[in-house]
Amino acid sequence: MSHHGVSFNSQIAASELSFRKDFGIFFTPAWVVDFMISLISSEKFRSQHLSILEPACGDAQFLRGLKRNKVALYNKAQKTGVEINKSVYVPLREDEIKIVFADFLLWEPGQKFDLILGNPPYGIPSLSKHYAIKVDDSTKARYKQLFSTWYGKYNIYGAFIEKSIELLKEQGELIFITPASFLFLDEFKKLREFLARHGETVIIYLGDKVFKPEADIAAAVLKFVNRKKHAGHLSLGEYVHQKIIPHRHKTNWQGEIITFRSAFTDALKEHCSFSLGDLFDVRISPRTPEIKKNSYIICSKKQIDKNYLPILNSRNLQVGKIIYEPLTSCWIHKNKTGTLRAYFNKPHIVVGLGFRGERQIAAAFDARAYPWMGDVYHLIAKECFTDIELSPQDIVQYLNSATVRRYIMDTFREVTYHLSITQLKQIPLPKTFKALQQLLHLSHCHTYHSQLTVS
Repeated sequence: MSHHGVSFNSQIAASELSFRKDFGIFFTPAWVVDFMISLISSEKFRSQHLSILEPACGDAQFLRGLKRNKVALYNKAQKTGVEINKSVYVPLREDEIKIVFADFLLWEPGQKFDLILGNPPYGIPSLSKHYAIKVDDSTKARYKQLFSTWYGKYNIYGAFIEKSIELLKEQGELIFITPASFLFLDEFKKLREFLARHGETVIIYLGDKVFKPEADIAAAVLKFVNRKKHAGHLSLGEYVHQKIIPHRHKTNWQGEIITFRSAFTDALKEHCSFSLGDLFDVRISPRTPEIKKNSYIICSKKQIDKNYLPILNSRNLQVGKIIYEPLTSCWIHKNKTGTLRAYFNKPHIVVGLGFRGERQIAAAFDARAYPWMGDVYHLIAKECFTDIELSPQDIVQYLNSATVRRYIMDTFREVTYHLSITQLKQIPLPKTFKALQQLLHLSHCHTYHSQLTVS
């Protein structure tokens, strides 16, 4: 696949790797292609003439995989590949495959397909140097207008999924390999709702080793069946040692986030009465543009006078500890911190967005109530916080514990590099100090270690 994608063969030259990264290109290992081909409902298609599409096709790796694994289906099918980049297109020996050079997201084929296979491009479309997928503003505006699932800093693979589903016949199947980020992240909430409304969704998690060492992406295979009577059906599994281990099955999924389960996470929830989101509103610190616009903020390497406080950031936050030192060179008068956030003058729990080490949360209690900026969350207690016996310091200890670290690993796996607000709100909380003490030791109980459960 490429930006609107190219799948290169295994002999791709090392000199082309940087080019591939510039266009969101990740080569799909042959075993993954074969596994995805094995998910096709062959019996359903056996008695009919097929129309098969590979978006972002490059050298048509998936169509060739179909020929390798299911030659009878391949031979009877009308086969189409769509590719945007003529300069990186690899000519095919199989002249029975029709190649269309077009932007798949803007392409109008005038027909629908029984089967759509592939590996769409990954990345946020922008001309900014910070993003790999180079798309001009006018084209991006057209994408936003065309795709109902577009939301926030949308990753282009989400648009490929929506477009492909719109091109499926009734009972048609889509089988894509994509990042697993659409399971949890808020940017994909409209995509999850779209999937839930339109048919049956099967997700098989492959882990974060598929594209290494070239890319550190946790991948999943999405199989979607355009079957309206099964709208809201969701199955989540994990591919381990050449077997699919089931995690969840729902028939009333409406697009909420999709989390993994284990015996450990089930046991943890049995001991808890609340989730973090029940007791706290979660806010994020002002970002750099907001800081720059605030006329009360002064940039200085030294403190102006004792009435000015340094604005802290994630470097000031350690596990269970805050370093009250001026690391940002930004200062604000203590009477003006409310111009940034009203809660900055009240002691509260702060949590870093990013992990410290292997899925380790960094939480601390800001007793001095300093102003913050950047990648730090703020837990603002709701009125119902009085329903539990725990102090803020107890909750900090719990958030930093091996128990929560284990919960995050089992629930969210390796999919994201930081916790979103939605993910943070999912963390279960005990009600009493006694229950807290029991939970702090739960992660060491072998009974719950790495046992998968089925719901």
